[in-house]
Amino acid sequence: MRVVPIVEGHGDVEALPVLIRGYFSKLDVLRPLRVSRNRFIKSPDEQGRYLELARRNLGGVGAVLVLLDADDDCPAQLAPSLVQGLSKSGLDCFVVLAKCEFETWFLAAADCLGLGGLPADLEEIRGAKEEVKRRLGKYSETVDQAKLAGKLVKNCDPGVLRGRSASFDKLWRELEKIARLADA
Repeated sequence: MRVVPIVEGHGDVEALPVLIRGYFSKLDVLRPLRVSRNRFIKSPDEQGRYLELARRNLGGVGAVLVLLDADDDCPAQLAPSLVQGLSKSGLDCFVVLAKCEFETWFLAAADCLGLGGLPADLEEIRGAKEEVKRRLGKYSETVDQAKLAGKLVKNCDPGVLRGRSASFDKLWRELEKIARLADA
């Protein structure tokens, strides 16, 4: 099954395919499309434009996985409204909002990534990039995010991560749905 991710961050463009391929090797991950989070969330026209790009990249067959940072929004409220809007495209669309940021997943895996102990308020950390940077001594989204994603796949039990991070669990469940489409 071919998958076109739609992501917001420069680092996500490289890191999300690493995660998907590492855990769901039978999925064929195409190059992610990068979009401005706020424009995508607020503009049905922008959503339509990116879904049309995804449709062309997929050749009409496959799934679209939208991964955005939740930032200060509640994922449980924002994601269903996005899914509803995207479903009008006729494509199989799946939405995941990382709470609060993609890097929160690295903090959930802190012990197996060599980042020290787990933060107590893991799912509420605003500024996870800065916390990862503090723990590593340096961190560049475009240089280090894909490397950490690869290390996460190699060293971390996804079941443990799913228990520590509700948004990582959501990513996992959406990828399972996409994988089941491939089997159908």
